[in-house]
Amino acid sequence: MRSFLSILKIVLHGRSAGKILLATIFSFTFSIAVILCTFGLMDGFDHLLKSGLRHSSGDILITNRKGFFNLSTELSEKIRKINPLSISPVIQTEAFALFGEMSKGVLVRGIDDKEYSRSVGLSISVPSGGVVVGEELSKQFNLKIGDSVALTFGKGNEAASSLPLIQTFQVSGVVKHGIYQKDLRFIYLNRAELGEILGLKKKINLLILSTEKSGSLKSLEPISDKTNHLKNELELGFIVKPFWDEYDFLIEAVKVEKFSISLILQLIVLVAIFNIIAFVIYIMEKKAQDFFFLRAVGLSLKEISRFWFFSIFFVWLISCLGAYLLSGFFNWCLQNLSFLKIPGNIYVLSSLNIELDLFAYATVYGISFLWILMAAFIGYFRLKRRPIMQGLRQEFN
Repeated sequence: MRSFLSILKIVLHGRSAGKILLATIFSFTFSIAVILCTFGLMDGFDHLLKSGLRHSSGDILITNRKGFFNLSTELSEKIRKINPLSISPVIQTEAFALFGEMSKGVLVRGIDDKEYSRSVGLSISVPSGGVVVGEELSKQFNLKIGDSVALTFGKGNEAASSLPLIQTFQVSGVVKHGIYQKDLRFIYLNRAELGEILGLKKKINLLILSTEKSGSLKSLEPISDKTNHLKNELELGFIVKPFWDEYDFLIEAVKVEKFSISLILQLIVLVAIFNIIAFVIYIMEKKAQDFFFLRAVGLSLKEISRFWFFSIFFVWLISCLGAYLLSGFFNWCLQNLSFLKIPGNIYVLSSLNIELDLFAYATVYGISFLWILMAAFIGYFRLKRRPIMQGLRQEFN
């Protein structure tokens, strides 16, 4: 321990060595933080997108090519073969929402509160005569609980030629899915009430199934397998889709971009490694006489090498800790600073956050450790290949 502290004092002796070391650590910390944040943003986007889609679509959606249909006993039995956690029958139709001088095309869903909440994981309660609106729609219309909003319907398939039907409802709640367009367009009504307005009796045009527990979805394969099973079980007239179907291209694009961007960002780490190598060369040249003098008075090359590799490991450890703190700070900025909010109509989501799991940390920290180990070996070989006599001649010159 004493020898370690002695060598450390020699290395850090002088103002320039300490400043260069701090700058080197900061540059390495920043480069690791950039890659961590990139990984986290990609994973965060993927997580928020899937979460928002599940909160509006459940796990599996079933529709019929002919439009409205009855939930028959035979159909229910076929669906129950995949052991769904819940089944929610839904009436889905388009309408115009009117409030004051503003109007917007919306997607109206007639739901049964308990069944729908179990299927999508959102707590939605729609009383008779009331509506629950998406968060973005409430902001654009400046709607508050208790306000009255008018909906214009086309009265279903059988009465398509009839005049539009206008009904007024009271806003009873606001819901957030996490997907910008869905928060902007979705309105929920009581299913029985909407069926009566449209003259559909007990017919529906959408079934939403929940097959996996909320929060337990780590892979899409279980839902994909059950979707394929249902496609084989149901008649050709039914369309079975997983919840991510409409954004499948976006999920795949995120996977590709995550890989390609992480490779490109290794250039930033490479620049930081050049700084570390420059620091190593500086120390080897500036403190070479001190190192060789220590070796001449009895300090072994093994002890110096141990100090050297431990110091490099310490630099890596400090950089990893700093990168962790920087990524946390940036995540806080994303959540709280208005100028970092993203336009939801372009990026689908109205906000982003950084999601980092153990695999992401292990990958980023592991690769950075390999890079810095390379710098450590450069310093070690520079020290090893020079004989003691050469160093002592420099000392006494």
